Amino acid sequence: MGSIASKFDPCHRISGFSASLGAATNRRPSAACGTCFLACLTAPSNPRPPRMKLLRVPAMTKTLMAAILLLLWMALPARVLAFDIELKASADTGDLDTVIGQMIMVGFAGHSDRDPGVMEVRDELSRGTIGGVVLYPENIGSQAELRALTAFLRNARSAPIPFIAVDQEGGLVQRLTHRDGYTYFPSARSVGRNPSFSSPESAQRLYKTMADELAVAGFNLNFGPVVDLNLNPDNPVIGGRERSFGADPNAVTALARAFIIAHREAGIVTVAKHFPGHGSSHTDSHKALADVSETWREIELEPYRQLAHDGLLDGVMIGHLYHPRFSDGARLPASLSGRAVQALRSEHYIGFQGVIFSDDMEMGAVRDDYSIEERVIKAVNAGTDLIVFSNVLAHDPELGEKIHAIIADAVRDGRISRIRIEQAYGKIRLLKRRLAEHDLPGKW
Repeated sequence: MGSIASKFDPCHRISGFSASLGAATNRRPSAACGTCFLACLTAPSNPRPPRMKLLRVPAMTKTLMAAILLLLWMALPARVLAFDIELKASADTGDLDTVIGQMIMVGFAGHSDRDPGVMEVRDELSRGTIGGVVLYPENIGSQAELRALTAFLRNARSAPIPFIAVDQEGGLVQRLTHRDGYTYFPSARSVGRNPSFSSPESAQRLYKTMADELAVAGFNLNFGPVVDLNLNPDNPVIGGRERSFGADPNAVTALARAFIIAHREAGIVTVAKHFPGHGSSHTDSHKALADVSETWREIELEPYRQLAHDGLLDGVMIGHLYHPRFSDGARLPASLSGRAVQALRSEHYIGFQGVIFSDDMEMGAVRDDYSIEERVIKAVNAGTDLIVFSNVLAHDPELGEKIHAIIADAVRDGRISRIRIEQAYGKIRLLKRRLAEHDLPGKW
């Protein structure tokens, strides 16, 4: 900044022009005469130039001008942009442990505040070891029990507020079930085929009921909508489970838009999934790596493009999918590859600048081939901002601590850069700030 500032410094200009000025006037202005530099340039070369008469500004006028400038400054927009938070991250992120904690979301055992798994995960939220939790069917009891559980977690005094997340898509992927007193919602395929939901207003009314129930239950993040295109109806994890709105990218985008708007109005963050597209796969990534090299099509990016363009993406989840275009090589899945993140961020592809979530890092697609340390470090270095571990297999009460230690050690020994951590923290913090201020439609 010093070199830039010096170009606009009056004394710098004087010294730069001193040679030519001296030749013209047979004298050199002193370094102290920056305030009257123009007078020096126009003065005749006689040895006794006439004294200049300076305009005197009354004190009252000076006070008035200062007041006007202060009012103009106060009128500037107060909104903090995403990139502004990223650039200032070093100044207000706090200690490294706090920054890292915001990047971690885990599942846990138990459904009551008396359960050891619940008490441990709440302590991790309080200490800033983790920044969020995700609930699964085993955590969800009656409506009263669920409200008490989420309130117990939300009141952990963590700052910023914790994400309390769930997968509530409708159909077969519905954690809040009719059995527990909640509304049954049709699958995405049923919604896409039902003429009753062909208008944006009708679809939005449906998902408003869903979002309102989530908000009352104490959630503030829903892992949906699914924007995968149903290009392979026999797909065991998308088409076979009726999780796609359809094969037409415009129809999928319209219904996803209704889903997102309804959730935003209820104060619920949404996460579109599974980038770059799981709809054409023949493999369930819960069990093994889904190779879409021969089946993936360019139109699978279209819902992400349209939603990003319209400012409707709060978060995007990257799937455990393999395609050379989105892989860093050696059959590395998109979820662990920088090329996938670059495609999401690039204005030539999607242009999304918000929070990038991992798919569950305990799924077979990555669990069988990479250690927990490799999964975490590769995902963070690739550009994933928030790492999700379901913890449904081990029910490890110390999982959050272990993930945190992996990232912290990698930052200290240089395997992960501090800048990468602060970039992720800046994006997460902005999203949480918008959530707290009921301003989810804000621009990235």
